[in-house]
Amino acid sequence: MLKSIKLTGTTSAGGAVTITATRSILARLYAVEWIDGTFDDGVDGTLSFVQSESEVDTTLLTLTDANSDAWYYPRALVHDASGTALTGTAGGDRTLPVINGTLKLVIAQGGNAKTGGCIVYYCD
Repeated sequence: MLKSIKLTGTTSAGGAVTITATRSILARLYAVEWIDGTFDDGVDGTLSFVQSESEVDTTLLTLTDANSDAWYYPRALVHDASGTALTGTAGGDRTLPVINGTLKLVIAQGGNAKTGGCIVYYCD
């Protein structure tokens, strides 16, 4: 079943904000809907999740100069049993990334008191 979590916020005077989901999930990432909102042009965003046990951030999507609303479909590279990356053509070597923790969106260069963010769509 497809579900979603909305991560939006308002930047500080320095143009940054960190938005953290209110709960952890174990799921597969399907898509990210970027909401430019009122952010200044040149806004950057990094979507990751933080594992509760290890407190390690795992990056799911990095956006640079994300000046318009857009949809993204991040995928992870697959590996064989020996850990070697399998490469193919037209993305046939990709799979839905696993999310195992709490989603976090970090915004930089968004402008003073500007609002925006993303909606994360996932399958559990």
